[in-house]
Amino acid sequence: MAENLFDRILKPLRLRPSEIKDREALDEFLSDKSRIIYSTSFRRLQQKAQVFSLELDSSVRSRLTHSLEVADIGRILATKIMRRLAQQNVLSSEQAAEAAAVVENACLMHDIGNPPFGHLGEAAIIKWAKENLEAAAAAAGVEFERLGILRQDFYQFDGNPQGIRIVSRLHCEKDRFGLNLSIPTLLCAVKYARATGEADEGLAVKKKAGYFQSERPVVAKACEALGWVSGSRFPLTYIMEAADDISYCLSDISDGIAKKIITPEQFLREFHEIWRKKYGDEEIPVASLAQAEVKDFGVDVCIDVSHKAVAAAVEEYLRRYLEFCSGRTGALITEEMPMGKVLNAIRIFSRKRIYSSAEAESIELSGFAVLSGLLEHYFGQLLRMRQEDFDKLLNGERLKGREYEQRLFNRIAGRCVRSYRFQCDEWLNNVSAVEKYGRQNLEWWLRVHLIIDHISSMTDNFALSEYQILKGIKINNR
Repeated sequence: MAENLFDRILKPLRLRPSEIKDREALDEFLSDKSRIIYSTSFRRLQQKAQVFSLELDSSVRSRLTHSLEVADIGRILATKIMRRLAQQNVLSSEQAAEAAAVVENACLMHDIGNPPFGHLGEAAIIKWAKENLEAAAAAAGVEFERLGILRQDFYQFDGNPQGIRIVSRLHCEKDRFGLNLSIPTLLCAVKYARATGEADEGLAVKKKAGYFQSERPVVAKACEALGWVSGSRFPLTYIMEAADDISYCLSDISDGIAKKIITPEQFLREFHEIWRKKYGDEEIPVASLAQAEVKDFGVDVCIDVSHKAVAAAVEEYLRRYLEFCSGRTGALITEEMPMGKVLNAIRIFSRKRIYSSAEAESIELSGFAVLSGLLEHYFGQLLRMRQEDFDKLLNGERLKGREYEQRLFNRIAGRCVRSYRFQCDEWLNNVSAVEKYGRQNLEWWLRVHLIIDHISSMTDNFALSEYQILKGIKINNR
C-alpha cells in the first residue's frame, strides 16, 4: 500500500505538460527549485520581515534567510525519514531523493505569499476588506451578496493561500499557468487542506484556509491528476510544517538577541520559569537548555535543539506513518512529545518578549497604517469604478474625469494585470460560474484580487515608499 502511495504522489506531472520530454522525476523536482529561487517573488523575500521590518542589520533574518533555513531543515528531515522508509522497502532510494526534493521546494516557497509587514499586513488587508468592500461594490454596481463564498477570499486573507496563488497564477510571463510547478511540489506547499469559506470539520489540517476560492479549481485539478483526495493534507506537507516550526522557534530568539532586546541569560532564566509553570518537574530534554548559562546561543542552543527536534520528528513520522498518509491527522510535532514541549515553551517566550517588544510592535503598527492607507485611500479607489470604465483603463483608453484613477492603475504591476486578464478569460467563460455569481460580479471579485495581488507583492521598503509618494511626502522611489 505504502509503496503504491509514493508511486502515485511523486508523479512529476504539471498542469501544463512540460515541454522537455523524458526527464527523470528528480530532474523535474529540481526544475521546480530553480523556478522558485529565480522568481522575483522569492527574491522579494529579502526585503520582507521575519519579525523586524525595515531592518538594516543583515544578521537579523528576513523572510528570505528564514526560508533558506527552513529548506535546509526540511531537506535534512525528509532525507532522514525517507532513508528509513527505503530501508523498510516502503519506497525506492530514487523516490527517497525525490520526496526530499519536493519537501525542500515546499519549504522554499512556504512564505512566498506573505504581504509586507507580516501578520499585521494580513490583518490590515482583512480589516480593509471588511470595512470597505461592500461600499465599493455598491459604487461599482456589483451585487455584493451574490458573490457568496467568494468574498471569503478577502475576509480570510492569509499568506499561505496567497503563496499558492502567486506560484500558480501571478508568474504569468509565459502563460496562465504561472511557474507551472510539478503537482507534488504544489500540493506539498498547500499547508491547510481547505479553501476559504469552507468548514474546518474539527480537523487541525483545516483550521485555516490553504488556498483561495480563486485557486480551488487549480488545487482540484492537481489532486485529480495524482488521485489524491481533495480535503486531505498531502503526506509530505507535515514535514514542511515541522521544519518551519523548528526553524522559526530558534531563529526568532536569535534575532531578539542580535537586536539586544534580550540576552541569552534572560532567555534561559525565563525559559526555565515557563517550563516549570507548564510542565512542573518534568526533565528538560535538551542539555543546553537545562543549564544555567550559555556562551553562544547560536552554537550552544540552536544546533542542539535543532538536532534533537529533527531526530524526534523522524521517529514520530515513522511511528504515525499511516496517519500521515491519510492526510487527516494533526501536526508532526505535538506537545505530547518532549521536544514539542520545548518548542512550545520557546514560542511562549517569543510571544511574551520578542513579538510584543516595543521595537517590533511599533514597526508593525506603522506597517498596518501603510497598508491600510494604500488600500483604503489609493488603490482601493479602482474598485469603485464600474466595469465599463475600468475596462477602458485596462485597454489604455483615456477616461475623462478619471485621470487620478488612470495614474493609480498605471502603478499596478504588469504581471498582476496579465494574470487578471487570464483569470477573467477563465472565469467569465465558465458558464456555471457566470450563472451562479453574475458576469459583472465575477469581474469585480477578480479586480479585488488584482489590487490585493499588487499590494501583497510589495516588499516592506517599497510599500513604505509607495505610501509616501501617494501621500505627497516624497516624489520618487529613490
